[in-house]
Amino acid sequence: MNKIARRVFLVAFVLAVIPAWPQASTTTVRGSVRDQGSAVIPKAVVTLTNTATGVPRDTVTNDAGLYVFAGVFPGPYRLTVEAP
Repeated sequence: MNKIARRVFLVAFVLAVIPAWPQASTTTVRGSVRDQGSAVIPKAVVTLTNTATGVPRDTVTNDAGLYVFAGVFPGPYRLTVEAP
């Protein structure tokens, strides 16, 4: 195979692969909930609200005070925490 044929093959390969990349872009929001003394707060209700759509998502912190929101679409959000 000569140089020109290799380059044509390489360009064709790259152009064929580009459309296969995912079209949706999401991320994961994670963190921990702690009080002023840095003690973890288990079973706190964490709400992530998309301020553009008003759609909230809730989760509860685990025993280590950790929370996770998977599959979050880009946009403006407000994060609130409620604990007894």
